[in-house]
Parts: sequence; C-alpha cells; structure tokens
Amino acid sequence: MIVIIGLGTAGVYATRWITQLNREEEITIIERHSYESYSPCGIPLILGESGDFNKLKHPFPRTKRINVLLKFEAIRVDTERKIVIAKQIGGNELREIKYDKLLFATGSEPLVPPIKNAREFLGNGVFVVKTLEDAESIMNYIREKNVKTVSIIGAGAIGLEIAHSMVVNGLKVRVFEMFPQVFPRALDPDMAEIVAKFVTGLGIELYLSSRVDEVIVEDGKIKGIISSGKSFDSDAVILATGVVPNTGLLKGIVNMEKNFIVVNERMETSVKDIYAAGDCVIVKSFISGEPMAIQLATTAAKQGIVAGINMAGKNARYSGVLGSFVSTIGSLEVAAVGITETNAKDKDNLISARARALDRPEYAGGEEIILKVLAEKSTGRIIGAQAVGKKASSKIDIISMAIKRGATVYDLSSIEISYCPAVSDLYDVVNMAGDLLLRKMNPQDYIF
Repeated sequence: MIVIIGLGTAGVYATRWITQLNREEEITIIERHSYESYSPCGIPLILGESGDFNKLKHPFPRTKRINVLLKFEAIRVDTERKIVIAKQIGGNELREIKYDKLLFATGSEPLVPPIKNAREFLGNGVFVVKTLEDAESIMNYIREKNVKTVSIIGAGAIGLEIAHSMVVNGLKVRVFEMFPQVFPRALDPDMAEIVAKFVTGLGIELYLSSRVDEVIVEDGKIKGIISSGKSFDSDAVILATGVVPNTGLLKGIVNMEKNFIVVNERMETSVKDIYAAGDCVIVKSFISGEPMAIQLATTAAKQGIVAGINMAGKNARYSGVLGSFVSTIGSLEVAAVGITETNAKDKDNLISARARALDRPEYAGGEEIILKVLAEKSTGRIIGAQAVGKKASSKIDIISMAIKRGATVYDLSSIEISYCPAVSDLYDVVNMAGDLLLRKMNPQDYIF
C-alpha cells in the first residue's frame, strides 16, 4: 500500500508513474480540498478574465486501486507502525491508513508577513493567492464592496500577474516591493528595470524599496496601507509575499533545513520508506550542487515522477533544480533559468552578455526580445539566462537544455536555429548572445 498526502502537482505525477509501472499497487491519496486537483498558476489569468475558477479544476483519472479521500487532513504519521492518521475536515471521522511507502507532497502555504492588521483581516479585505477559494474570495469582495483601489504587496511573478488582472478589472493598482527591483530573486537589476518600465506603462503604480508596515483599518474596514512612513488609500490588500513549506506534520520525524524536508536524489527522506516532493522539499542545485528550494510546478512534477518511479520499485534520480520559469504580465513575457549576476558567488569568474533583437524581421511584424546569458569565464560553461519580450520562454527553454547538457559559449554561438521570416529572424538572439560571450572570451580558434 502506498499513501500519498497531497494531490497537487507532485502527488498527481507520482501517482501517474506508480500506476504505469506497477498496476497491482494500491494507492490511497489524502487531499484537503473538496475537488481532486487544480491549476493554481492559472489563477491570475482567470482573475483577469471570466472569473470562472471551475475551469482550473481537473478530474483525477482513478483506477480500481486508487482511493482518493477528499476533505481529509493527515494529522499524524506513526513511523513505527507505518500508519497515517487522517481526520475529516468539517467532521469527526478519523481513519488509520496503513502504508508500505509514504509520499509527503503537501506543498506550501502563503507567507503572511508581520504587517499590522494583515493576519487579523485575512479573507476580509486582506487576501493571499494560493487556492481557488482565495481567488473566489478576492473576486467576491471586489464586487460586493465596490472596490476601486487595491494594494499588492510583492513584485514577484504572482504579485505582478495579479496586478495586471486587477487592471483588467478596472481597478487602480499599487504594487509595493521591499527590494529595490521587481522579480528580485529571478532577474538582475538591468533586466528588472525593463520589466518595471513596462509595468508602470500599464498604469500600475510601482513602489520599490518600500516595506509595508501596517494595513489601515477604520470601523472594521480596510482603508489603506502605511509603507515607509507614508499612507496610501486602498479598499483591499493582496499579499504576494511568497510561500512557506507545509511540513509541520513531519517536524521532528525527518531531517529538515529551514523547515524544508531534506531529500536525496531518489526523493527519499531520512526515514526509510518516506518520500517527499514538491514545494515542501529542499534539493540540490543542478549548477552549484548547493541546497536549494524552488517552488515551481514544473519542478514539483519532475520530483513527483522520480518519487513515483522509486516507490513503484524502479530506480530514478533527480539531477537537481534549475529553476526555469516564465511569467506573463499582459503581453510581456519574463523568463529566467539558473544563476543571476546578483546571486553568483564567484563573480570574478563570471561573464555575461545582453543581446537585443526581434523575434522575426521587422517587415514580418517582429517584436523585441532581450536575452541576457551568463557563463563561467574559465570554462565557457553556460550557467544562467534571463529573457524579456516576445517568445522569451522559448529562448530560456533552449538555454535550460544547454545548461542541462553542460553546453558552453561555443555551443550557444554555433547552434543551428531554424529560420523563416514568418516565425523567426536569421540572426537569432540566442546566437547573438553566444557570439557576444565568445568575443569576451577571445579564443584563438573559432568553430561554427
């Protein structure tokens, strides 16, 4: 018997692979929600469109050997008896579920920073964005309270995507970020500045290096926020300040680091037959080998697959996380992978190049894309990239594969990219960035 706690991305993909590789295995899945699975990454998109969040729900393909317990919460894990105790949410039913192998795929919870009145008014003017229920609460509040102005705290991917969706809904939007740039963990300042200019062009007021200290409440209603000593009127506040791992159930049972579950390359914890995957784990960086926690759906999927294969009795290894991601803010794509100049440790051994081009010829309606690539000066190994503009994600996908295969500046310069004026330009921005880096390395021989 395999027990999986959580039917998010990691849990879904683990189950798929277990059932494909071992059709005789019985699986019990414990899930808090009343529905089986959903796409949280689609919430900003639906907030800016129809508001029909049922579109994001997905039926889970069951077999006779898969038992899904909806609206149940795991409350205890007994590793000696190999039992998970689950309690019905909204009821009193308790179940003891025996396991041979256990997957902990509980994901993460929104981080609520220590802002005065923020936690006290959660769901009543102050909101987080994680579940469909969170999104529905935001939409209902906006409509029922006739919200005109909203303050968003956090200028990462979720914060800026939500900001755009609020603009689409006709609201006045202010975004506050404690760091001096947007996408503070994914972009270097020069690339972040391009995004910030686009965001403000949408009519969004952007306040950088601005820590929010208080949500102003009068007569039980949200009236504004105080940031860096200044007050701003606001009818609602949305927190997009990151997430924390949901790992309390295994605290003191398995090894953890900064509240993340430590796993090996097989996604095994420090306790035999207990695996973990997704937002709740810390793994190694593919590039540096150092511990890293990345909360991305694609990362959770790969980790879930590795865990599922191993739980099914086969062998799989997770090679490490790259952190490839893309975000769209209106018509703008923002994508990145790997290391930035800001977080690189050996800056003396770092070279970078920023190329600016069109995704296809100007006469074919080409639009601008800016690609920044980073490499090790001593070896030429590609270690990171950031892209902003048309088809940014497709360029980052190329760089992601290049990093995975240990490619160098020479490879990036010589890669053959297909060309047709209707869809691409002859001198692709990837080749352009590779050539710029190659000239910085100043080799004696060139091979194309």
